[in-house]
Amino acid sequence: MGFKANARKRRKATASTSGKSDVEKKEYVGEIKCDVAGCDNWADKKIGGRKKAYDWAVDVWGDSGLSSESRRVALCKSCYRIGKKHKKDEPDSWS
Repeated sequence: MGFKANARKRRKATASTSGKSDVEKKEYVGEIKCDVAGCDNWADKKIGGRKKAYDWAVDVWGDSGLSSESRRVALCKSCYRIGKKHKKDEPDSWS
């Protein structure tokens, strides 16, 4: 038996003797909504959300595709990935 197998075996043994039981994790309830129009997902950093510049988001979704006009746009994980794929082939403006 290797190191990891022994560690797993000991962890199970100590968990059963210490009286700790597996605690069910509560489903995370988000606080920040995604700013893309029509998206109902949460944009919290804890669940993969990001904040990007307003100009970056306008290039992907346009002015009418965003629900807020703040300097930074909150995006859920799926919308961020869509934007990343859209901007992938565009050349960088600074180089």
